[in-house]
Amino acid sequence: MSRHKERQAISLIGFILTGILLSTSLAWAAKDARPFWTEKSSFIEGEELFVVGVASKARTVEEGRRQAFEQGKIELMNFAQITSLEAQGLVVETQMTFEEPNADGTVTVYRLLRVPASKLVSIQGRLQAQSRDQEQAMEQSRKELAAIQQTLGEKATKLDQQQRQVEQMLQQINANLQSSSMSTNRSAPSKSLADQLKETGAKLDASEQELSRLSRQVQERVQSRSQKACRYVTSGMNPAEVKRLLGDPDGEKKGYSFEKGNTWAYGTTIVQFNWQGVVLSTSACQ
Repeated sequence: MSRHKERQAISLIGFILTGILLSTSLAWAAKDARPFWTEKSSFIEGEELFVVGVASKARTVEEGRRQAFEQGKIELMNFAQITSLEAQGLVVETQMTFEEPNADGTVTVYRLLRVPASKLVSIQGRLQAQSRDQEQAMEQSRKELAAIQQTLGEKATKLDQQQRQVEQMLQQINANLQSSSMSTNRSAPSKSLADQLKETGAKLDASEQELSRLSRQVQERVQSRSQKACRYVTSGMNPAEVKRLLGDPDGEKKGYSFEKGNTWAYGTTIVQFNWQGVVLSTSACQ
């Protein structure tokens, strides 16, 4: 009886081991059946850049293909460090797909996408050049504002010096009035001198107010120009249309190659034209 039980136990163990080996073999066989590119996220072959989008446990093949395509686009944007493929005119094509059914009835879809590597490099170069142009225009605006602030600071310092000189004069006159024994008949000129000093002080106050008004006017002008450029300039406008709306730019940088257009600055807003003289974009808009 015990030998019969031993034979049953041995048979059961053999059956379990057989099942484990069979499952492992099937898993390795499924893995070996996948194309090599399913194990990669991106790679370059010849003149093409390939990226792989994966959709795990999709309910249907169609849904999995759509999700895999979107995941592949995200992988491509991360690889190229760009935020919008369509805005840059980059066409993404599907090289092939691979669907792998799962035991729970779902499907895992691998989608191989490709784009021309040269086109991607060109887009990256253009974006870097635009970024440099914008940084240079912003730096120029900051320098101009710093120069205005320095000028206002120097004028304010000069006003302070004049104010101190007036105060010293008043103190000296008061001391002379207190120590002198001027007659009543000579008091009128003293009052006239005091009136002149008050008038001088009023002029200094008016000059200080004028400087403050000038500073506010400059800052409001810069802000107004920036806001108008952000509000009214749109892609596709030519330079003449932009000038009719905003007037001459505060700064301009010429393109340095056939592909590069001009860059105009209105306040802190940058207007980028392509080489054909058409607005590409505006930046630094709040």
